[in-house]
Amino acid sequence: MSNEVIDEAEAVEETLRQPIVAVTGHVDHGKTSLLDLLRSIGGNKTNVMNREAGGITQELGVTNVPSELLVKAIQTMPFKEKPKFESPGIIFLDTPGHESFGSIRNRSGSVADIAILIVDIVEGFKPQTIQSIEILEQNDIPFIIVGNKIDRIHQWESKRGRSSWQSWNEQSKDVQKMADDYYFKLLGQVASYSKFNLSKYWDGIKTFDIKNDRLFVPMSAKEGEGLQDLLFVILAMAEKFAREDLIIHAEDMAEGYVLESREEIGVGKTIDIILTKGTIRVGDSVAYNTNDGPIADSSHADDSTSVRIRSIRKPMGMAEMRDAGKRWENVQFASAASGLKLVIPRMKEIHIGSKIFFPKPEEDLELIFKEMKLENKRIRDDAPIMCSICSEVLSRKDFSTLHTNPSAQGDGFSQGCQTAREVREGAVVKARTFGGLEAVLYELKKRKIPISHAEVGPVNKRDVREILATGNDEHKFLIALAVKGNEQVEREIKEAEKSNKSVDFNYVQGDIIYQIMDQIDERIEEIREETANSDSGLLFRPAQIRYLNMSFKDKPAVFGVQVLKGQIRVGQELLRSDGTGRVLGKILSIGTDGEKIAHEGEQVPIQVNIRFSRSNIVEDEIFYGNVLEEDSKNMRNVSLSESEKDAFMEIIKIHQEILQEFGYGFGWKP
Repeated sequence: MSNEVIDEAEAVEETLRQPIVAVTGHVDHGKTSLLDLLRSIGGNKTNVMNREAGGITQELGVTNVPSELLVKAIQTMPFKEKPKFESPGIIFLDTPGHESFGSIRNRSGSVADIAILIVDIVEGFKPQTIQSIEILEQNDIPFIIVGNKIDRIHQWESKRGRSSWQSWNEQSKDVQKMADDYYFKLLGQVASYSKFNLSKYWDGIKTFDIKNDRLFVPMSAKEGEGLQDLLFVILAMAEKFAREDLIIHAEDMAEGYVLESREEIGVGKTIDIILTKGTIRVGDSVAYNTNDGPIADSSHADDSTSVRIRSIRKPMGMAEMRDAGKRWENVQFASAASGLKLVIPRMKEIHIGSKIFFPKPEEDLELIFKEMKLENKRIRDDAPIMCSICSEVLSRKDFSTLHTNPSAQGDGFSQGCQTAREVREGAVVKARTFGGLEAVLYELKKRKIPISHAEVGPVNKRDVREILATGNDEHKFLIALAVKGNEQVEREIKEAEKSNKSVDFNYVQGDIIYQIMDQIDERIEEIREETANSDSGLLFRPAQIRYLNMSFKDKPAVFGVQVLKGQIRVGQELLRSDGTGRVLGKILSIGTDGEKIAHEGEQVPIQVNIRFSRSNIVEDEIFYGNVLEEDSKNMRNVSLSESEKDAFMEIIKIHQEILQEFGYGFGWKP
């Protein structure tokens, strides 16, 4: 690109940028299908959904649709008045709907000017629908509710390319009534989870009040019906309500949001961004957020340590960013709003979802740093991050103070990292993108599986050796989401076998997060069953449980409990914690599906051979899963978890008064 063109761009004092429209909603409700349909208006047939692993979106997608195609598409609308649209186009964001990708939805919600909330009109609201509404309202993002899959309504007659307003009114009376029933169901759900009124767009667009109203657009992405209706509403909202936010000035400092970070073969580390303000050029300085705080480049361009843009890549035409393949254009500069891929050498681990700045030499870095520090705190409070010192995953606020010493020696932990050091023994996680990494961490946290190491990139030698050092079988998982690693794992296993080392770890690899988690759940259950069946003839393991203040049946008593430590088993006696050595009763059943065991962390109903009354069980009472005297003598041959050891010590204390020698035979002393 010539300097003359660049100067000409700089001469424009005020322009309109492209509005950013986030497409969000529950998994399988049609987000990616809608965007595939949208991209088809440019004459390109795309099928991003079919190329997504398992047909679900696992990372943010970005598509730029130019204004001439948008304006042309709405000309078929049967309305006299058409919205004027002066922006160069629209940026569409495709967001994951799976529960695990909540942080990605949050990122897209904070970036967007307008949002499209996709709802399967037949199924209605789902958990991710509700979460998306909460995110949008929290960020004050106006949104349109699309009732997708109208073709699923019984006897609905679809016609490709037809306006859904026309289609709705051309159906039979019986079908219209059914469609209205589904609409009124959505109306009730909106009233339950949102502060806004909902109306069909053809009834409400003229009197629409952004503070109080939301518009409903029916369509079928599958059948290609109603796309022009949606574009009509988006353009009207962009011109009427988002125009002030779309004005950009030539003197504005360039800034944007980081959508994703990844390792790319032959390129190295890249970041995907949405540029929301200003213009960036190859060689520009960068200011960004890390776990250690904000970083900015104030050095000279020829400094080997400078952090500057090496290259800027834009998807060609209407290519979707995550699906662009080789369809990238290297450009010398880019202006807002744009979806871009940047190559920035020597960049540290950047906070995904954070703002990124491209300051000019005259900019006040102190003011930028002040804003970034506030954002850093918000991100640390709200999202999983990784310590740049020891690569520990921090998913809790109280961990954020444990990794504060950049000069830490040895294993990388500062003196305050004792808690984190204990947590370090656990699963090793690798993923192709940071968004995917976050999703896996979210799922592992739900299962109370600690993390020893997590990062973006393929499986390497260090990962295998680290998981081999993990002791707890239920935590011994090497997880690879959409990355290569099979050959590396096989090599390391062979090396370990040559040295007569144990290689009993679980390697879980795949492209789809829910399939990976299913494999982990199945393996954990197998491990627990193996443990239960091979503990040197041990019948019952030590456990501690708490009464949950709920009862379902008086005789035999059925009530809820939470397993605090260890595991309980059918047939096990429940020992009272009052020091008397008295037994409440024996467990007759666990759960509702014939379970034999309940593990630490589970909340389950249990049946006990007693008559329930408030006199024999008090609020929040603690009980112990009793250990038989003979089993206590075999305990030396059993691998107990730390919580089981704690429970066993407490059981011994209770028995002291009535059986002095209980558990003492092999050195177990309270």
